[in-house]
Amino acid sequence: MRKLTIVFTLLMVLALTSGCTRTQQGALIGGGIGAGTAAIWVHNSSNKLSDAEGTLIGMAAGGLAGALVGDMLDEVETNKEKADLEQQISDLNSKLADKDTTIDDLKREIDQLKKDLANRPEVKVDESKGKIRFTILNEVLFDSGKDKLKPEGKQVIDAVADIIKQRYADREVNVEGHTDTDPIKISGWKSNWELSAARSLSVVHYLIGNGKVAPEKMSGQAFSQYRSIASNDTPEGKAQNRRAVIVVMPAEGKVVKERSE
Repeated sequence: MRKLTIVFTLLMVLALTSGCTRTQQGALIGGGIGAGTAAIWVHNSSNKLSDAEGTLIGMAAGGLAGALVGDMLDEVETNKEKADLEQQISDLNSKLADKDTTIDDLKREIDQLKKDLANRPEVKVDESKGKIRFTILNEVLFDSGKDKLKPEGKQVIDAVADIIKQRYADREVNVEGHTDTDPIKISGWKSNWELSAARSLSVVHYLIGNGKVAPEKMSGQAFSQYRSIASNDTPEGKAQNRRAVIVVMPAEGKVVKERSE
């Protein structure tokens, strides 16, 4: 009996410490239990089986029962993992659908803004990653080398300010200043950095003072000549690069990525 105890113990240790599947672990544990139980039964009974024979029979029966139990446990675990995976896929599909809806809503919003500003062709409206961008060329806003807003430039900004107050009062608003690559010669600025910064701040001050946009929502940026959208090799390209961009930032927590087709 002492030998049987040792065998049983070894089978249990092997089952619990090895990298076996649940089915294999169940077979080993079941075999061990069966072997021990059968050996005791044979030893205490009056049948003609030897202890060894009884042990083998018990091991086989217990192993089969253990394997069946282990297989059932494996199936339960597999079904749970499958359900968890299906839930993850469902959650991802839901997030993708929400993102698509957001992108589509944003495109409709841009289309509506273009209609609202149809009488202001000086303003170009587009979007990028959830940001709504109102681009106004500097020739509309400023005289050459100046940072003082022209009267017609103020009227254009007024139209944009009305939209911001009506629709985006809770959003952060940033004004970008851009120039072409022509170096400063006679206007008195040290560089295009200073000129773009001064023009950006002029628009910021006007949006706050006359447009009544909340100052805590405003900021300004200077990009000098380094964010060109057209070639600086032609007068037409330079005119496109000299611009101010009023950027309405996405709602808090909603950054929209471009969808790849």
